[in-house]
Amino acid sequence: MAQPTPTLHDDLSYLRDLAEGGQNAPLLGGRFYAWWGGLATLGYIGHFLIAERLVAGLQPVHINWLWGGFMVVGLAGFALLMLTFPKSKPGQSSAGNRVSQTLWMAGGLAMLAFFAGVIVRSFLNGEASVGFVWSVPLVLTIYGIGQITTGHMAKSGALEFAGWAALVAVGFAALFSQSNAIWLVGAAAAFFAVFVPGVLLMLREPRNVV
Repeated sequence: MAQPTPTLHDDLSYLRDLAEGGQNAPLLGGRFYAWWGGLATLGYIGHFLIAERLVAGLQPVHINWLWGGFMVVGLAGFALLMLTFPKSKPGQSSAGNRVSQTLWMAGGLAMLAFFAGVIVRSFLNGEASVGFVWSVPLVLTIYGIGQITTGHMAKSGALEFAGWAALVAVGFAALFSQSNAIWLVGAAAAFFAVFVPGVLLMLREPRNVV
């Protein structure tokens, strides 16, 4: 018995299904979210412990070394993740993943430039710069904008919620700007708004290559 010939309507329906599938593809940057979110959480906790002199032998001046090490370790880990990231993950060309990649690249460069300037200023002054304090609301703002935008593109309510939570944390960072509690605000926001969503995104990533 002869097989029915596909119609133009069938072809258009197939292309539409492909387009909708790509549009709704899960985000693939979970490992990067988890890496930077986890590292930032540890960095903020370390800053709090040093600022409160809760670590024997460490003085506030060592905060410069903490964040300098953060940049070195962070970039090295990021480079390793990039090298080991599969090149043919399904959904890489989706709008959500393209926007996420561009947005976080720009946001990451902004944070890198800010921290580089603050760290250099700190070493020149011989003490931790006040710029570290204002890095917290800056970073949380970038977290919030990034998560809300990528969450909206990927139709992820959880990611959007994480972004709004990060923006709420900006207010608390300003409220505690004259207290070392600001570092705990930053740690909590980095953990819940970046690290946890990153782990969840990793669990949703497609396992097979198409």
